Amino acid sequence: MNRLRYLWGHHKIASLGFILAVALSLFFGARFVSRAIYWSDPAHLHQSPEEWMTPGYIARSWHLEIEEVDAILGIKDGRALVGAGRPTLERIAKAKGEPLQDLIRKLSLGLPKTIADKEAQPQQ
Repeated sequence: MNRLRYLWGHHKIASLGFILAVALSLFFGARFVSRAIYWSDPAHLHQSPEEWMTPGYIARSWHLEIEEVDAILGIKDGRALVGAGRPTLERIAKAKGEPLQDLIRKLSLGLPKTIADKEAQPQQ
């Protein structure tokens, strides 16, 4: 305990820096582990599109780039299209003036085709 008092008394800035570094390491480490566990669950891979999903979520689930999902949806940038908030399929459909079921149908048909096209391409 005396060592901690000494460090705090003589090296406050270094002690605060160390505490901050430990806190940030714990935060980002826990975040990394939780995401790794979530995405390693087979139930989260190749999920059927639903109204609450974003293009980013769908891209992670199908191991695609967000731009590839945006291309299937026929948009350039989901965030720019819907403005503030999460670009869910429901909000994208509303912004495009298109029925939600049409967007979900496009994705349901386009995602497996995009995966098949990627697998057919020779690796570089």
